[in-house]
Amino acid sequence: MGKAIKRRLGTAPQRVSKAKASSKVSQTALRRPSRPVNAKPPGALVLDPDAGTVEALQAICRWTLQTIAAQQQAVRQRKPVGVHQMRIGLRRMRAAISLFGDLLDDDQTDHIKAELKWLAGRLAPARDLHVMQMKVAQLDGARALQKQLAASRIAAFDQARAAVEQPRFRALLREIARWIDHGAWAAPPPGKRRNAKRFAKRVLAKRAAQVIDKAARLDQMSVEKRHRLRIAAKKLYYATGFFETLFGDPKPARQLTAFKKKLKALLDALGALNDIAVQGGLASKLADAPNAPTPPATRAIESLSEQNRADSKALLKSAAKAGRKLARTPLFAD
Repeated sequence: MGKAIKRRLGTAPQRVSKAKASSKVSQTALRRPSRPVNAKPPGALVLDPDAGTVEALQAICRWTLQTIAAQQQAVRQRKPVGVHQMRIGLRRMRAAISLFGDLLDDDQTDHIKAELKWLAGRLAPARDLHVMQMKVAQLDGARALQKQLAASRIAAFDQARAAVEQPRFRALLREIARWIDHGAWAAPPPGKRRNAKRFAKRVLAKRAAQVIDKAARLDQMSVEKRHRLRIAAKKLYYATGFFETLFGDPKPARQLTAFKKKLKALLDALGALNDIAVQGGLASKLADAPNAPTPPATRAIESLSEQNRADSKALLKSAAKAGRKLARTPLFAD
């Protein structure tokens, strides 16, 4: 791989209460992208146990917006960790909107959801190709395939950089900041105000039951159904992170921590299976490309496919085992 290609590839808690709505994130999101925007990631999210659902969602979304904004410079510099962290921020924002869906029935929310999906789509190829290239690097005789992947990876990171340099990206940050403070959902009628802790307990219990039920049928699932299970499990995992400070008493805190640990094991296995599925699609695109891979690259693709098939069997067993352990781990049991 040439030096020019290598150069381009690049290799304190914050408490938020219902009484304090910080404007820090909104202002950082409005800065021009010629300078780093809040390069230091936000501190831990801490919700007030007495907060209502509106205040909780505002705090979650301000924290998540700050996470997204903090990665602008790293994405512009084509850093894989920046792309990865921004994608996590986007997934958290989308998960929060899904969790609080009953509050959010308006056109502005629908537009923000569409824009978040657009941005996530612009970042995804960079992350997928980065993960694939790291796995290919472990194969014998894979230099030819690595060289072919390098060009695609550069283009993908250029696409990610272009996305965060667009006015569309800056407009999205501004719109989210306004939506958090002044969205139609932010001033509900008195009769629709709800306690965040009670809401969180109900949402976590419902989503946990759904994930456990689906995980029990893992061996019967298609790749697409496993992908949907992974999305549901990831939303649940993000929800436990959003709400965990609402449950500070020793017993529920221990139960939630134990549940989150078992859920993470299931997610790790499902995530690795998803990477394998994505790599299969990328390998097919390489094989069908006009500039077909050289024989050494073709052999490396075949070797990767064999490795992934073997890994899939082990990962399916690990995921099923993690699902059974999750089912035995009580969440807010008496």
